[in-house]
Amino acid sequence: MNILFLIIEVIISYILLLFVYKKYKEEGIYIWIVILLLISSFMSIKSIEINNVDIALGLGVSSSIYIANNILLQKKGTEYIKNTTTILFIFSVIFIFLLILSSGITISEYNSITSLMYDSIMFSNIKFILANIISIIIGLYVNNYVYYELRKIKNKLWISNILSSLIFTFIEVLIFVFITNFINGSLYVMMTTLVIRYIIKIMILIIGTDIIYIANNFKERV
Repeated sequence: MNILFLIIEVIISYILLLFVYKKYKEEGIYIWIVILLLISSFMSIKSIEINNVDIALGLGVSSSIYIANNILLQKKGTEYIKNTTTILFIFSVIFIFLLILSSGITISEYNSITSLMYDSIMFSNIKFILANIISIIIGLYVNNYVYYELRKIKNKLWISNILSSLIFTFIEVLIFVFITNFINGSLYVMMTTLVIRYIIKIMILIIGTDIIYIANNFKERV
């Protein structure tokens, strides 16, 4: 059942990405990437069990960030590399600042139960939010560099997308797993989580290659 939910998440993420790109073009994807980062950060708080290993949610949503990024990279080239990481970094700093700021606000005595639930959910799991944001921003930076260099060498979209995915996904997953497990997790749990999370994301990103081709066809008809 968990695998089914993950498949549905991937399908919805990619369909919405194509819809946003077709309707709002590149400007819409800039905003959509920020929204996806926020959604995936909140989803990462909850985990599911796959092969007796707890895997944080948001794999489909976070993977679609990279596909959206590569759609833009096809058109924007190197000038986009700095823009996207800067936008996400600024947004992430503001988001984390507001999240931390909210913890210092006095709880209402009329709504104390809801407020305590908010504090319990958000701040006991803030490492997952931070891990998601940090790993995605670093992953995007690595992806942008590798993807563009591969495009210059081979000039094949599917080669650039798959090979860059193999490289940046390992770095992204390694950072996420390390941040979320370095205190309480055993080495076995970390390695198992890393392998399963890496394989799932690679499969999602390979499927995303077709999404880039479809998006390019949208662009050509505009």
